[in-house]
Amino acid sequence: MIDLKNLPTTPGCYLYRNSNGDIIYIGKAINLRKRVSQYFQRDDALGPKTKILVSQIASVETKTVNSEIEALVLESSLIKKYLPKYNSQLRDNKSYLYICISKSKIPIIFTAHSSSLPSKADIYGPFPDGSSVKSLLKTIRRLFPFRSIEKHPKTKCLYCHLGLCPGFDPDLKIYLKNIKKIKKILNGEFTSLLKLLNKELKLASKSEEFETASILKNQLDSLNYIVSGWHNLKNMYADINLPEDRQSQAIESLETTLKPYLKIKNIHRIECYDISQLGTKYFVGSMVVWQNDNLDPSAYRKFRIKSRDVINHVSTNIQYPDSANDQFMMKEVVYRRLQHPEWGTPDLIVVDGGKPQVSAISSITDIPLMGLAKKIETIVIKNGDEWVEINLPSKSQALLLLMKLRDEAHRFANKYRRELVSKSLAL
Repeated sequence: MIDLKNLPTTPGCYLYRNSNGDIIYIGKAINLRKRVSQYFQRDDALGPKTKILVSQIASVETKTVNSEIEALVLESSLIKKYLPKYNSQLRDNKSYLYICISKSKIPIIFTAHSSSLPSKADIYGPFPDGSSVKSLLKTIRRLFPFRSIEKHPKTKCLYCHLGLCPGFDPDLKIYLKNIKKIKKILNGEFTSLLKLLNKELKLASKSEEFETASILKNQLDSLNYIVSGWHNLKNMYADINLPEDRQSQAIESLETTLKPYLKIKNIHRIECYDISQLGTKYFVGSMVVWQNDNLDPSAYRKFRIKSRDVINHVSTNIQYPDSANDQFMMKEVVYRRLQHPEWGTPDLIVVDGGKPQVSAISSITDIPLMGLAKKIETIVIKNGDEWVEINLPSKSQALLLLMKLRDEAHRFANKYRRELVSKSLAL
């Protein structure tokens, strides 16, 4: 008979053993007594596989910890060590998730299932469910920013803007130190890591390296915070949403903002356009694409402004001016793009500019359209004969996404213009 009353009420891991003393299941809990007791209460509330498990439990062993992050790592290490038979069976044989740290020059951190584990990497896990891995990496990345892709673009990614990625060319000495610290967390060496951070903080302060000291102080405070109690980690999540979370929030927020004025159901593909020019020559346009929850460089397109003929073909009342005119060049670019249905159909078109640009494009397409005017980043929409201007809060996820798209379109257009100038100088 299991003595439930003497089980601790603190967080930690529980290990079920059968009559032979074999560990058959390992789990974690906020309150060990409450969690374990649930297995031995209403029989009709248990699933068939859980009933089989409970019928074989002869004893319960518990290991207490101070915080959720410690419990996550401990549970993973125990499962890896003992390979309990019911941990996998209760998941319908679904593959556990692992955290991998590559052994490349600039190590990256990513997740993989057992069937696709890399041969050259440090492997941590298995973790019982994807949400555990997400929770762990969410916390770690806030403390020690890391790269999650091998080939990072030279421009800043969304992770960089959120302070969660060191970017294309990180300070390798600092980055590798952070990777070692992340490994300490994944190995459960929290006390050792706290001592190391304290030592580095004292050295930085003594050397008057105040910026480094400030970063170390934040890391030390954050680590102390998340290992000081189970509930603290949950509270901390509200301030650390990773890009994948923010992307979803950004789209939902953008849809909510635009639906009163535009015929939008769901946004899966956004195309953003910009114009780049130099004096009276080298007029170019760019199209960048957001889809599948991220920028998609494979779908980008660049345009060299051709002539007034394209504009006149759209509207014989418009004469293409000899001087540079962004609104008509933007119209040409979007018109030419619309001649390629094989590229896919955007759910939303975003143009860099305000009323002139939006007005020009709205005359050639019914696709939902908005402009993003610089200075105070105003969303500009033409709603019938009325104009709507929206200013979202500076920290709005929807606005940050739009600004990211606009900036990427600007970068891509400028890059193309520079390429044309370089070619002309080489002739």
